[in-house]
Amino acid sequence: MAHVAAAGIAAAGLGLLGTVWVAAVTGDEADGRIAAPEFAVACRPAAAPSPAFSRPIPPGAAIDVRSGQLVRGVVEAAASKGFVLAVRRFTVPVYEASRDTPRRNVRLTAPWAPRRVLRSVPIPSSARPDPGSDGHLSIVDRETGCEYDFWQARRGPRGGWSASWGTRAALGAGVLAGGLSARASGFSLQAGLITPAELRRGEIDHALVFHYPYTRAGGFVPPATQSDGRSRRPDALPEGARLQLDPALDLDELELEPYERTIARALQRYGMLLGDTGGAVAVFASHPQGYGENAYAGLLPDEDFAPLGGIPLDRLRVLRLPRLRH
Repeated sequence: MAHVAAAGIAAAGLGLLGTVWVAAVTGDEADGRIAAPEFAVACRPAAAPSPAFSRPIPPGAAIDVRSGQLVRGVVEAAASKGFVLAVRRFTVPVYEASRDTPRRNVRLTAPWAPRRVLRSVPIPSSARPDPGSDGHLSIVDRETGCEYDFWQARRGPRGGWSASWGTRAALGAGVLAGGLSARASGFSLQAGLITPAELRRGEIDHALVFHYPYTRAGGFVPPATQSDGRSRRPDALPEGARLQLDPALDLDELELEPYERTIARALQRYGMLLGDTGGAVAVFASHPQGYGENAYAGLLPDEDFAPLGGIPLDRLRVLRLPRLRH
């Protein structure tokens, strides 16, 4: 993910940034410790999961006129770079906080960040960011109804935390205002993640998020609210594009692993939304380190990236793209 928040955040001003509760750094916060109890501001819970992720694609959904050309770009990228499920790298570890989880102030270090601290974040002692260069980390605080998302999170030697960017949103929000998200497209980090429980029961009831090498420069389409797209290729996809696996495809005719079949069914019913620029075509599993055990044992290959080569990408279609936004 390239940093894209600068313009959106600067334009948003402090009023919009009130949703992430930031403040200037002071000396006694250098290691993130909070000397006295701080008020844990509650998030307004989302009334329902974001329809961008929870609503099935209706029968007869319109297909984009350029779908064939755009899908050929996806097939080409997968042939050279792979189509995978990111499990242990370049995905998102999710940790659960409790009432007793210590709260810390997290320094925000990106040069474009208008404020320097995200305050009173409940960070479990076991929390670690993803080892990839994006360093994503997400924390669930059900006590307050908040999700805390971080890009390039780092734990210091004294236990303090910093990140290039961090934000706080209501659980289930799915899509954040432009400039606030820790993901390039404006989606929350937990939106679209595949969990061990879903693979175990063989059903995913939401859209997936994927990253892709050829993300279009110059704009995005809803439900995305921002973009790090940089490709000028004619087959580049704008962030926010929804791709669907042909619902007429008979999965019983394919030699799919059980996890591939579960993912393929979700792609037929909900599709996948382009959420980020990445080196391969990849969807995301919640990182197993967030569970404190090998939660995917018996569900996925014991690899950083589980192959999805059995799913025929040439049977994807791009649903009608909304007007490009900037």
